[in-house]
Amino acid sequence: MSTTWTQPAQTLISEATAGWEGIWSLTYAAGFGALNLAMSVPLGVGVSISYAAMDFRDAQDELEWARPNLRATAAAVRLGHVRDVDDAVEARAILDQLAAAALDRAAALAEVELDLSDQAALSRVMARLITGRAKVTGRWA
Repeated sequence: MSTTWTQPAQTLISEATAGWEGIWSLTYAAGFGALNLAMSVPLGVGVSISYAAMDFRDAQDELEWARPNLRATAAAVRLGHVRDVDDAVEARAILDQLAAAALDRAAALAEVELDLSDQAALSRVMARLITGRAKVTGRWA
C-alpha cells in the first residue's frame, strides 16, 4: 500500500540537508503529519499520535530556539491529510521514518557541533524525537 505521503516523504528524507535546516524540515513534516493523522483515526489511537505531534513540535521549538532563522530558511513540507483510515498504518511508518531521519541527522550534528548550548539543544531535540517516534509506533507505554 502507498499513501499520498510516501513519495513526498521519501523525497524529503533523501534531500534534506544534514544540518539544522534538514533536521527542522523533517521534524516539521513529522509534526504536521502526526496532527493530520490524529484527526483521521479513532480517538483512542489519535490521542497517542497527538502526543507525538506535541513532541515533534517541542523538538521544532528547540531547533528554532537554537537557530531562530530556521522558520524562514528551512523547507516547510506538509504531507497533507490521510484520506483513508486503512492508510493509517503506513502513515505511522512514514512518520517514524521522518523522525528517524531527523534523529540521525541530529545525532551526527551533535558529534561535530562545538558550541555547548547547541549540543544541549540537539540533546533536547533528540529526546523529543525519540519519544515522538515511540508514540507514533505504539512502543510508548
